[in-house]
Amino acid sequence: MTFLGKNRKFWAAVAALVGGTVGVGIFGMPFAFAKAGFWIGAAFLVPIALATLLVNLMYGEVILRTHDKHQLMGYTGRYLGPFFKAVIFFSATLTGYAALLAYIIIAGDFLNSIFSQFFYGSLTMYSVCFFVIASLLVLRGLKLVSWIELVLMGFFFVIIGLFFVTGFSRIDFHNFLGQTREYAALPYGVLLFAFGGLMAVPIQRQILAGQERNMRRAIMYAVGIIAALYAIFAVTVVGVAGPVTSPDAVSGLFPFLGERVVVWASVFGIFAVSTSFLMLGSALVDMFHFDFGVRRFPAWLLAVIPPLALFLLGLRGFVDVISFTGGVALGLEQLVIVLLYARAKRRGDRIPEYSLNIPRGLLYVIMAVFLAGVSYYLIAR
Repeated sequence: MTFLGKNRKFWAAVAALVGGTVGVGIFGMPFAFAKAGFWIGAAFLVPIALATLLVNLMYGEVILRTHDKHQLMGYTGRYLGPFFKAVIFFSATLTGYAALLAYIIIAGDFLNSIFSQFFYGSLTMYSVCFFVIASLLVLRGLKLVSWIELVLMGFFFVIIGLFFVTGFSRIDFHNFLGQTREYAALPYGVLLFAFGGLMAVPIQRQILAGQERNMRRAIMYAVGIIAALYAIFAVTVVGVAGPVTSPDAVSGLFPFLGERVVVWASVFGIFAVSTSFLMLGSALVDMFHFDFGVRRFPAWLLAVIPPLALFLLGLRGFVDVISFTGGVALGLEQLVIVLLYARAKRRGDRIPEYSLNIPRGLLYVIMAVFLAGVSYYLIAR
């Protein structure tokens, strides 16, 4: 009890970044790994986890070098000006719409896994039903308190543990062999999307008020936990399902882990997707309403209609959506963070509790990698 009492703020800050990062992207990882080849996926996982750690630490230093409190768009406007602020707005909007679209798609898979044994319904029907209910709750202004997200995160760890325990004995190590050159780059965008959690870093500073010296360690612990969680999930699902790994990671496990485990995982999945849809949908509505002066109902339409329209127009490849969004929107976001870090080093108005000493050459390499990823997804794909 004494240990927890002394470290309550620290572990709350760790939980904030873990909870703000782990989301729908984790469900697309096993499929991407299975399509590209497990070891290709693993080869992407390690450097992207390290890059995420470095970028999060850079952003943390930017926050600690700035007396006033902002979110990413505010810090970008302060240090880099209106052009890069517009880039971050584009990135945030694209990420928001793509995430809502991904929630609509994967909700259909989860609902089908839950109800298919009782009556027939198409994936499109399930997805549209989910959208109608969730978007109306957003219109009603339903706000979720943070402890609900924390409880769901706890359940998520339980589900991952259940998958690992029930699936470990069924892992076939032949499923980790082979690769497909055509899909070799697929894990890159999926992993960038899955590791995207920069919005939680300013929250860490608020949680650690008076203990900002622990912020670097909290970021390191959180990214380490996230990377370990992703690795366990990918190893279990790909090891069990192999070439029949499904895009939602869950429904393809029916023949291997049994109906009960998969249904419970799907029940959790639909709750997790619902809370994420409500929070992100509400955030987009608030952005259009408060930041741009759009009346609430039109702001709601601006937030929820584009993802539905894309879904109805046939954009239903869950992994393709999050891979493209990760490669472009999250890649741009990471690139801007590097520029932001370099500028805040010179123009910050506060002495930070930690200071990174990253060689300029390494910063150029990181920016070049992210820029190459953005170019690939915009041009080559």
